[in-house]
This record gives sequence, C-alpha cells and structure tokens, in this order.
Amino acid sequence: MRITLISHAIPYPPVHGGRIDIWRRIKAFASFGVKLQLIYWSHNSPEPQELAEMEKYIEQVYLIPFKRTPLKIARRIIDLFSYPYEMTTRIPRGQELTSLLSQVKEFNPDLIFLDGIQGSTAANELSKNLNLPIVTRSHNIEHLYQQQLLQAATGWRKLKKQLYLTNLEQYEENALRNSAFFYDISVDDLKFWQERGLNNGRYLPPLMDWTKNNIPEPENKITDSNFDYDIVYFGGLGSDNNVEGIVWFLTNVVPLIQQKIATVTILIAGFAPFPIIKQLCSKIDCVELRVNPSETEHLYRSGRVLINPVSAGSGVNIKSIEMLVSQRPIVSRNQGVSGLPQELKKYFIIANDEQSFAEAIINCLSTDSQTNNIEPEILNSFFGPQAIKNILEDFESIL
Repeated sequence: MRITLISHAIPYPPVHGGRIDIWRRIKAFASFGVKLQLIYWSHNSPEPQELAEMEKYIEQVYLIPFKRTPLKIARRIIDLFSYPYEMTTRIPRGQELTSLLSQVKEFNPDLIFLDGIQGSTAANELSKNLNLPIVTRSHNIEHLYQQQLLQAATGWRKLKKQLYLTNLEQYEENALRNSAFFYDISVDDLKFWQERGLNNGRYLPPLMDWTKNNIPEPENKITDSNFDYDIVYFGGLGSDNNVEGIVWFLTNVVPLIQQKIATVTILIAGFAPFPIIKQLCSKIDCVELRVNPSETEHLYRSGRVLINPVSAGSGVNIKSIEMLVSQRPIVSRNQGVSGLPQELKKYFIIANDEQSFAEAIINCLSTDSQTNNIEPEILNSFFGPQAIKNILEDFESIL
C-alpha cells in the first residue's frame, strides 16, 4: 500500500506529544510494508541527520516552506475571513499547488492520510484533483482544546488563539465529515463527534514504541529500585496548559510535600520551557530542570513517582501513555486520564486539588510500591501493533 501522509509539522525529532503520535505511526506503517510519502510545512529544512532518520521509514519527504512575502501576508489576511489562523499558512495555491500535485501524482498513492486537521485544505485539493480518498487522524477536539488554551494564554499568544478559533469549529467538523474514515485518539472525543451525527469515526489509540522492543515481557515486569529522583514530570514545557499545571504544582503542591519529606527530589524535564518555568525551578532547591533532554525513555523510569498536574486539554495526554509503559506509580489530575479507555484509568491515582495531590505523592513515596501494577499484555492489547493492522484493513475496504 502507498500512502501520502500530510502532517501539519515535521514529525521528527518527536519532541512533544503530537509529534510522538505521528512519528510512531509512521514507523508502524513502515513495519507493515506501507510505502510513505510525507508532506509537511516548516520554516526550516531538517538537519541532515534528521532527514536521514526519517528516510529510514519514509520513501519521500516533501517540505512546503512557510513564506513571509508581502503577497503571502496579504493573502493570509484575506483568508482569515474564511479560515482559522493556523490553516491560512497551509493553503497551497499557484505554483506551490502545481508542484504539490506533481509530486503526489508521481508518488501515486492509494490514499491520503491527513495527520491533524490543519492540512485539510491541501488534502482536499489533492483528493479532488487526483481522485484519492482521505482518512484523517483527529488528535483532539481542536476547537474545544483551543478555547481552553485561550484561557491560559496572555499577550500576543491570546490574540493568536482568538484568530485560530475563528471558523475553527466548522472547519474541523467538515474535515472529519468529508473523510472516508477519521481515527480519534480519544474514546471521549469520538463519542462527542458521534453525538453530532458523524458515524465514520473509529478509535485509534496512540502507539507504544513497540518497534524498539522496549516493552517488558509479562514475566519481566520492571521492579528496579535505582531511582534518581523521588518525583518526575516529563512533557512539553512550552504549551499554555502544561505550563499552567507545572506552575500550580511547583507553587502549591511542592511546599506541602516538603513539610512531610524535607529531602524530596524532583525532576521537571521537557522541551522549550517558558521563562516562568525556568524562574520557578531555579528558586526551589529540590527541583532540577532538564531542558531538551536527548535521552527520554530513561527519564520516566528515573522517578519513584510520576506526575501529571495538567488540568486542561483535549484528546489524550501522550505522556500518560508513556508513564503507563514505564510502570511507575502515577499521580494525575482528571485531565491526565481524559480520553483513555475506562479499563486503563484504574492504574492512575487521581487527585485534583493541591492537598490531595501532595498526599497521594507522599503516600507513594512512603510505601515500597515500585510499579503501577499494569501487566505488559494489557499495554500491548491497547497500544500495540494490532491497532495498525485494524486500520490497514479499513483502508483496503475503501480502495
């Protein structure tokens, strides 16, 4: 099978949840023999080593560069009357569209996989001109997610969120409704669209990186006690909802933990941290900030307790899946388990206010429990290769 995959951003390196989801699916498709063409938008070309890594799994990588010419800027302003802000940068026209059509026609795909709705206009042009079906990955209910981010944003970021929300709800629904199938990351989000009459949706969970064989066998559960830190958070530090959650944890929860465990050690790790994260971490002696870590798998397993203090969002927190795979005890607010199948929520300790969040962490640190007790075969059943097998069977049904 040959698939043209349209991504709103470069999927490698996978430095945040959205990219992780896309990149692991690319690797999974390749492992099943799918030939891939990747189309994405970016300001910069990939580094040679990044391109080399992508080409291990992708037959053709095609970059559409963002352009800031006076004509492009004027066109974007006009497009804002009809399109959400983020989508106005991804509308191919003129020579850009001609070149895109030529590249895709030469690749000769069987279908278009739209990975995120931001590139929907480009996907529709390809579908119309080349008579190709579209299937779409829904990463969240974008218009609701952006409304939540708007509440946490400030300054220029707030204006950008307001412009992004313009026409977004209808654009998003049209993208899903016009797809042969759409694959939702969240069981809750899928139910939302089904209640709106969209019956072409399927549940597609995020994938573990099972191509790396890093999932323990049932008889080899992780029980090591070589911990570097008591508490670990690893996730994006440059999105408003994550930042809000980390600030809440550092400001309101950490002092309560220190009252009971004066020697507690905490790691906050992630990419592109906001200045306020750097400032807070530098002021709290027990907290270490690790920026843009190169080795990510070890981070989750370096802590006795893993946390997810984020209280706003949509879709599924990829970091919640990563924490499950690490098999450490997990303390999370409700948002951390949002969108997960009900069977998996029992492996998280849910605490929503600062007092209960601190008490849950203290309880974990005061016991000998080293795991979240999830069995590896359960992880495989939800996040293993069968999910990709199922959607490839769907694809065959529309070709």
